[in-house]
Amino acid sequence: MPIRRTLWPADFPEVVVHTTVALRDAHPDYAAAKAGARGAAVRLACDLIAPAAVERIRGVLAGRQPIIVPVRAIESHGVNLIPDAMAHELARILGLRVTTEILQTNTVGHTRAGGYHRLVFQPTFAGDVERGRVYLAVDDHVGLGSTLANLRGHIEIEGGHLIASTTMSASRRSEVLAPRPETLQALLAKHGQPLEDLCQQQLAFGLDRLTEAEAGYLLRSASVDVIRAGMAAARG
Repeated sequence: MPIRRTLWPADFPEVVVHTTVALRDAHPDYAAAKAGARGAAVRLACDLIAPAAVERIRGVLAGRQPIIVPVRAIESHGVNLIPDAMAHELARILGLRVTTEILQTNTVGHTRAGGYHRLVFQPTFAGDVERGRVYLAVDDHVGLGSTLANLRGHIEIEGGHLIASTTMSASRRSEVLAPRPETLQALLAKHGQPLEDLCQQQLAFGLDRLTEAEAGYLLRSASVDVIRAGMAAARG
């Protein structure tokens, strides 16, 4: 499946995050939930979904009734059921419904992976989207944001609209998905057309479809040659 991305609206809302990585990892059910134990995932979701975050979601939705779509990623020890458990608990709280029609189609191994690995091994999605309907994405963690970006791309290209996203935890400064104009301007000033060409070749999309965290990661790289070498090393 190809990577599918669309342009970000400038006002796309930040990811609503429920807890910290440290608290998530310290939960006694985390490892089992990550490996596909449904009971553990439900307990984790019920314990760590934060009332304040739920209220932030209500504010972002502004009365709209989205379909909740959880990311179901295949991990090394099984299917990660944390997003699915979160989705169903949020659906109960917010009076929404969950779809199981949209699925991740590949295994990318993003857990604890570095930035170049996350860039070159991108999740892809397939499944029926209800045209004209709005969606809320749920994942267990946001790092560089590629999973949420590609899920959004699939939904938007198939005629739906992803209006918000929420995760259990987040890497530092990863809540902003839509790239800031100043970040893209700095990226172009530093790396220019050679990076645009590399992204088109390696990722099949341009710089304007990066997430803020992806753009920031590439901006911190010394040169396009360093980025090219990092991608090659990640691919092995």
